[in-house]
Amino acid sequence: MTLESDDIYLLTEVASLYYEENYTQEQIAKVIGVSRSGVSRLLTRSRELGLVDIHVHHPLRTSTSLRDELMQRFGLQDAQVLLSSSPDELVLSHVGALAARYTDRRIQESQAAGDEAIRIVGISWGTSMLEMLKGLRPRRRLPLNIVQLMGSVDTSSMPDIDGPDIARRLADAYGGRCYYLHAPLLVADATVRNGLLKERSLRRSFQTMEQMDMALVGIGGARPEASGLFRAGYMDENELEVIRSQGAVGDICGCYFNIDGQLCATEMLDRTITVPFATMRKVPLVIAVAAGVAKNEAILGALRTGVVKVLITDEPCARAVLQLATSREYVELSG
Repeated sequence: MTLESDDIYLLTEVASLYYEENYTQEQIAKVIGVSRSGVSRLLTRSRELGLVDIHVHHPLRTSTSLRDELMQRFGLQDAQVLLSSSPDELVLSHVGALAARYTDRRIQESQAAGDEAIRIVGISWGTSMLEMLKGLRPRRRLPLNIVQLMGSVDTSSMPDIDGPDIARRLADAYGGRCYYLHAPLLVADATVRNGLLKERSLRRSFQTMEQMDMALVGIGGARPEASGLFRAGYMDENELEVIRSQGAVGDICGCYFNIDGQLCATEMLDRTITVPFATMRKVPLVIAVAAGVAKNEAILGALRTGVVKVLITDEPCARAVLQLATSREYVELSG
């Protein structure tokens, strides 16, 4: 071996003893025959070279009462509501970290269930999915099959939130296989869409969707401040206004719905390449990740679609959704 490889071997051995085997620096010094200060220098060097990657996991406190209220009100399997005093710009990052922890726990725990193990996972696109992936640290790698749920938005301004890159990152995290949708999210008309759906690779991806055990999705709004498609430059204000005029309050995977959870904007849906809601409703575990009170209408509509099984959000957003649901029920009863 060269001197350089000897050095790398020594740094790796010292780092492993300290971080994985819980040896003290004094114990390591005796093992390798150097001083305690020498061990400290070796540990510092291992971090500088990237041999050690340290992540500080901040405690992510959640509200049990809001979880229970959301589950009871909307018939959810589960909910995770982040209690946080963080600035607004950090809330989605922390909600994403909470979603990452929850997702990996569900995947890892399912492996002990035999026939019920999660093997096929679908994922959408967007900032919430990216933040979740940033916080994802799988306890062990698993041969999962990951399928991209919607066509590409193909945005040059934020390429890392597009469907193909999001799906690839999830597959890489677990060491799994990725099934892509090599097509745009929106096409010119229904004829073009129907033609593309005959392509072999797309047919294979849609067949894989039919077998999903889990799906991870964001929830988009129909107003500029809550629409990922608008922020990505894929839609403009006029297009959003047309969609809102048809009753839309939000979307999941590019499928727009109204406040009652019914699909709308059907002309647009006919030229959208995405997972059908009928498929999503059959998936045993659909985890939706969304944050911010600006999405209260979109989340309320999403929870009424029958698609979402688990909601992961923040406390102000959860309270806004519950308040909106209560006010609408009061208006409906009064009417």
